[in-house]
Amino acid sequence: MRKDVARNRERIIDAARIVFREHGISAPVATIARIAGVGTATLYRHFPSRDDLLTAMFGDQARHRIAVLDDAVADPDPWRGFVRSLETVVEMEMENPGLSDAIVSQRHAIPVYEELRVHAVAALATLAERLRDGGIVGEDFRVADILLILAALKGITDTAGEENALPRTRRFIHHLAHGIKRP
Repeated sequence: MRKDVARNRERIIDAARIVFREHGISAPVATIARIAGVGTATLYRHFPSRDDLLTAMFGDQARHRIAVLDDAVADPDPWRGFVRSLETVVEMEMENPGLSDAIVSQRHAIPVYEELRVHAVAALATLAERLRDGGIVGEDFRVADILLILAALKGITDTAGEENALPRTRRFIHHLAHGIKRP
């Protein structure tokens, strides 16, 4: 791919993140093209349909989150992998505020979503099992508990303000670590 073509593609995806976050998934593609500094014809050459744009935009982010989860599962120390994955998810949410909400609210429009969701649930189940089997957490620790923790972290990042979110989430993770981890 030529450099200018690749650059236009990235500018379109970046603009789509901004526009979809601020105006929702049904925002006009002309707005995305204008913010990206390209014509609508250029946008459509790269992304013939809204689904193509959603897949490129959300799919990359979702795949990155899956890679973080896979790293956590593969870590020889499941606790370290778990805590690092929580910290990384917080950093990703802060870099792209509202992206998680957009992905979940538009999951029906994102062709790769179901495949990634199934993979994520399986990986979370494996991580929870490794934490239980290692005696690190209680026998009743499940995927639902990890999802609850992620929801709590998201709540903190959504309400803490940009400068306070990272210290507050780290404090929460610290308290969490001492609350669920067995001595």
